[in-house]
Amino acid sequence: MGVLKRKDERTQTITVRVPESIKAELDRLREESNAAWFDLNAMLSEAVIRVTKQIREELRKVSGKANGTNRSNGLAVSGGGVA
Repeated sequence: MGVLKRKDERTQTITVRVPESIKAELDRLREESNAAWFDLNAMLSEAVIRVTKQIREELRKVSGKANGTNRSNGLAVSGGGVA
């Protein structure tokens, strides 16, 4: 039984502006989660992935293109992935 796990794909850094109070809370959560040996980055990344998929699905429903290809800024964004 192996213990190594391959990453699904490479990661990138994004910047998101949030209210100061949320930034301060995230800083506190990072300290607490590190002390408890949890990976806050992994938890936040999973949350961003979930909300990105939810936004994409809601936009498909609103645009009426739930089963096709959506065009945004001239680029084709196909249906199943996160754009």
